Amino acid sequence: MKRFLLLFTASLSFLGAAPAQAAPVDCEPARCAVQTALDAECPCDAARNHGRHVSCVARVVNRLSREGAIPTNCKGKIRRCAARSVCGKPGFVTCRVPTSTCDLSTGTCAADASLACATDLDCGSRCSVKRTAELCLARGGEVGAGSSCCSDCSAPAE
Repeated sequence: MKRFLLLFTASLSFLGAAPAQAAPVDCEPARCAVQTALDAECPCDAARNHGRHVSCVARVVNRLSREGAIPTNCKGKIRRCAARSVCGKPGFVTCRVPTSTCDLSTGTCAADASLACATDLDCGSRCSVKRTAELCLARGGEVGAGSSCCSDCSAPAE
């Protein structure tokens, strides 16, 4: 029977069929639910260096996962938020760089005319960490207000 299952699985992969996978989990709500605990136990402004900050967050995330506060498959995504931060990197900034352009004559994005825009950043952006604000601006980016490239967990103002 084992031999049959092995052969069946191998033939499926050969034919291009993949075993069914679970739908991806949205980890943002889980991260936002524990962000206060992460900030309390691993404060960004107290980080002596970036590596120590990321290690601290990893330890807290592992503990919270064992306690059931974080789904196991979200641990890596939450740790990546710490890795994509300026914590422990004095002078560094987060930088949003546009990925498309805004056609100011029509007020729509060049890549998708159904999207209204006033600036290139309205048409999409990617975030990265830059050594200085000047480097960010030189690349056509906008300096971010937060310490991480991950989304802000604060509730939207109404």
